[in-house]
Amino acid sequence: MATLEKLGELKAKGILTDDEFNAKKAELLKKLV
Repeated sequence: MATLEKLGELKAKGILTDDEFNAKKAELLKKLV
């Protein structure tokens, strides 16, 4: 879950685009299931 929070921070800072954020988030969620 810390990784998801980190992703959110990167997105908030403008380092990640929405598309990049969503792709990474989907990837991480698949690993959790």
